[in-house]
Amino acid sequence: MSLDLNIPVIETERLRLRAPQLSDLDAMVKFFASDRSQYVGGPRDEATTFMSLTSRIGHWVVRGHGLWHFEEKATGTFMGWTGVINAPGWHEPELGWSVMEAGEGKGYASEAALAARAYAAANFGMPQLMSYLAPANARSIAMAKRLGATYEREHQLHGKLCHVYRHPKVEAA
Repeated sequence: MSLDLNIPVIETERLRLRAPQLSDLDAMVKFFASDRSQYVGGPRDEATTFMSLTSRIGHWVVRGHGLWHFEEKATGTFMGWTGVINAPGWHEPELGWSVMEAGEGKGYASEAALAARAYAAANFGMPQLMSYLAPANARSIAMAKRLGATYEREHQLHGKLCHVYRHPKVEAA
């Protein structure tokens, strides 16, 4: 079942960014049970992962922006998520991302994050986002740098040290 919440769909060359769906839950449960989730609030059990999925939909409802789930256009396979997070404790909207193991190393996360960042500038009035990254999360730090983000400062988010990476300003189209 898919609800119409007016969450925009974005298409890139290889990906479709779309609303989170219940059909994504099994892949999310697998992700949050793995070490891949250690920098994004994991590990989590199935019930907590379900709450994460539903809170993503709620974020769109109360903020008017949020996380898209992205899938390969060719296969429809759910590959990860990206978008704008602005939850309690955040000092400003964040560009966040995660990719499933099957999507690792294919450039999907970068492709999706660039599309989300451009959409946020053009449609949400957010021309310059930042990302909270765990200092030990070498993969996300490398990706942030590939996206043109630069280290700005240390920050505490919910009692955990993170680094703030500032993305370049994107002119609204």
